[in-house]
This record gives sequence, C-alpha cells and structure tokens, in this order.
Amino acid sequence: MVGIVWRAHGRSVLVWVIALTAGMIATAVAVAGLYDTPAKIHTYANAVTSGNALAAINGHVEGIDSLGGVIQDEFGFLASFLLPLLGIALVTSATRRDEEAGRLDMLLGGRIARHQPTLAALLVATAATIATTVLFATGLSLAGVPARGAILYAAALGTLAFVFAGIAALLAQLVPHARGVYTWSLIVLVAAYVLRGVGDTTGTWFTWMSPLGWAEKTAPFAAQRWWVLTIPAVAGIVSGGAAMWLAARRDLGSALHRSGPGPARATRLRRSAIGLAMWIHGPALMGWMAAAALFTAALGALSQQFVDAVAGNAALAGSMGIGPDRPLPGMVAAVQLYVAVIGAGYVLQAIGTLRTEESCGRLETRLTGTLSRTRWLIAHVVVIVTGLAVLTTSSSLVLATTINWSTGDWSGFGAVVRAGVDYLPAELTLAGLALALFGLWPRGYALAWAAYATTTFLALLGPGLHLAQWAIDLAPAAHIGHPPAGPVDTGSLVALGGVTLALALVGVIAFRHRDIPRA
Repeated sequence: MVGIVWRAHGRSVLVWVIALTAGMIATAVAVAGLYDTPAKIHTYANAVTSGNALAAINGHVEGIDSLGGVIQDEFGFLASFLLPLLGIALVTSATRRDEEAGRLDMLLGGRIARHQPTLAALLVATAATIATTVLFATGLSLAGVPARGAILYAAALGTLAFVFAGIAALLAQLVPHARGVYTWSLIVLVAAYVLRGVGDTTGTWFTWMSPLGWAEKTAPFAAQRWWVLTIPAVAGIVSGGAAMWLAARRDLGSALHRSGPGPARATRLRRSAIGLAMWIHGPALMGWMAAAALFTAALGALSQQFVDAVAGNAALAGSMGIGPDRPLPGMVAAVQLYVAVIGAGYVLQAIGTLRTEESCGRLETRLTGTLSRTRWLIAHVVVIVTGLAVLTTSSSLVLATTINWSTGDWSGFGAVVRAGVDYLPAELTLAGLALALFGLWPRGYALAWAAYATTTFLALLGPGLHLAQWAIDLAPAAHIGHPPAGPVDTGSLVALGGVTLALALVGVIAFRHRDIPRA
C-alpha cells in the first residue's frame, strides 16, 4: 500500500520536500550572510523584541540573540503554515481524495484492510517530513548554526508537520469531501496560530494549547527542551491512530459527519453552471474567509502595541522596511501582504478543485448535455474570482475595524480596505498561472503550488534578507507598492492584469482542445 501511495502521489511529495527545503535553507543562508557579526545579531534582537506585536506574528523566540534565533524569527510566520500544510496536503490527497475518486474501492476489494490506506498515507507523509527535517538540519549546520540547535529546531518543525498529518487523517474520516478536510484543517491551523499569538503576547498558558506553541517551546537556541518533542509526537500518534480505528469501521465513501438529505428538486440557480460552481466552492471559501478573519482580527487588535513599539525605534522600523514616522501604514501594508498570501492560497485550492472534478469523472457527466466546456470553465472562474474579492474585502474590513478599535482612530478605515483591494492583481496572476496549468498540463498542477511557495517566500522574506532585486521581482506582490505605506504602481497593476488575462486565455483555449479526462 505504501508503494501504491508513492506511485500515485510521489511527484507531489518530491515537490513539497524540495520546495520547503530550498526555501528554509535559502532563508538560513541569507540570514547568516546578513547578520554575520555578534553586533548585528544583537541589534536585530533588540529591535524585534520591542513590544508584543511582533511576537504575535513570528512567536516568542528564546535565544533570539544568536544566529539560530534570528533564523527562527525570520522563518517563524512561513514555518507556522508551510510545515502543517505539508502534512495536510499529503495525507488528504492519499486518503479522502482517493476515496472520492473511487480508487480505494478497487484496492479494498482484495486483501488490503480498510485501515491500511490511511496508515500508508501517514507513513509516506512521515517519511517526507523526516526527509525535510534531515535536509533542513544539514542546511542550518552548513550555514553556521550549532548542530545541536539545528537538529532540535528542524525536529520541532518536523513534528509540527506530523501533528497536522494526524489531524488531516482524522478529519478525513469525519467529513465526506477532500475540500472539507482542507477547510477544517486550515481552521484548526489558524486557531492554533491565534492561540500561540495570544499566549506569547500575554505570557499565559495558551501557548501550550497550540501545536505551534509546542514547536516554539522546544527553545532550540536557548534552553533546548528536547522533552517537548514528545507532546506533538504523542498527539500525532493518537490522532493518526484514531483515524485508522475509524477507517477500519466506517463504510467506504461515508463519513461520521453526514449532512441531511438534500431537497427533492434543485432550484433554478443550482441547476445552472454558476449555481453548481457556487455550491462546490462555497464551503472551502467559508473556511478560507474564517481563517483570514481570525488572522486579521488578531493582528489588528495589537495595532496600538505595534505603533508604541515602533515609535522612536529606528532599528525595529528598519528591520521591517517601514518608516518610523508612519508605523501604522507600515503595519497595514505588512498584514495586507499576508492576507494576499491567504487569498492566493484560496485561489490555487479552488482551481485545483476543477482538476478533482475532472479526475473523479463528474466533469464528463456535466458536459454530456448542452453545457459547453467554455461555459463550465468560465462559470467556475467567475465564482472563484468573486470569492477572492469577497475574501479580500471581508478580511480588510475586519482588519480596519480592529485597528480602529485598538487605536481609536477611524480616519484610515478606507485606506486599509483599499490596500487589500490593491493586492488583487497579484493574487489573480497566480490564478492565471494555475488556470494555464489546468488547461495545458493538469498532472503538473503541483507546479502551481511550487510557484506559490516560491513567490510567497520572495515577497515576505526577500526584502528583509536583502535578496537580489531581480529575484524579489519574480513575486507578483512585489510590484504592487506596499499600500497604504507607499504609492500604488498603476503601471504594474496594468501589467499584472495583462499577464493574468494572457495566462487565463491560454488555459481556456487549451482546455477547449484537450482530452477530458486527461491523465
């Protein structure tokens, strides 16, 4: 069964391992080159430990006055999401998605026990996590980080991925669709991020309630609490064991959480291409919106603390690339960049659902009537783009409301919302790339996620690590202009719109002329 999982999903495993390892090692090498003296490291540590606002974003790093601590702080936000997504994506695709597609029916018709597909998916995800851990620890050591701390930090991130692999396996038994597994896993992840942020800013036990907090409490570059690794290890084993226990007892194709019977007749809207697309993408959109709202609410509530920390602290302002005289617009620009990352993730997941509709055979049924390929695809694109606009606007409204509640100043409400809208062209550029891959080479859709990981790394960490400008420019978000802290580059917006339109046309034209389904 492990061999079958590897044959079906080995390419995705390799993409995840290579992309994550390359990003983490590149961060370590860049930080080591930038902070190459104890004085520079000490200046950085003094800057980022001013106040609690930055601790809510990157976590409370013990031993930050060291090279390893600086690397942990710089990679804190990305590690909080990318490592859990490694476990979630690999397990979901090999369990609930294969079950939806009917591939497990044939496998379980023989001598394979019901729990073995789930066990095999967990084993493959664990192997990928171990490979990522070993490669990252090696890269940290080569960058000059002490070997003991490098191994502990890499192991802490690895156990973080292991925990969420177990959570995804358990959710795959509870909900009937892969998109539900992604949605609820993301909600759990954001809740863990908020709990860790609350615990770090208040100095309370909330940090210990979060898997992200467990990775932080290992303190790889300070106290080095190796025993903390047992907590995520046990949590992952328990959740994975519960998933296997449920998989061995439930009916194939069912789930413990069952929705009630639907209406006897579909409404006129549901029978239309747009209506069915709304029904397909609606649950996932709600999950992404909830995640974005929790994230922006937590950071917006800390805006006054951030302003107080930056005021008069030129070192902190410089480390974040903002002017000390305008700390609040600088914070809004940073948070809206994070929201753009969330929005782009939603878009890629939603377009990936189109590939699932095709591989599961539902698309062929839809196209046997009067519905044309172009109408079907355009209906989904319209729903996805509209969902992105709703996600961006709603999260921007939450951010503006909490910022103004925290600071007591309502004069910048409109500027916060406009800043979120300004990032839409950058998010749509990645959507165009995903659509082009879906039309030209659907099996290569994992490359869209690789591009997402790369551009996210460049947009979030590139300026702070002083990477070459040509590399930073590969990220569409780098061309927006950091609103509202800086002016929006209208020419770049038009250029991104043109690139998006060209990629979308390539995807639509290729989809019209290729085979369906296409292996």
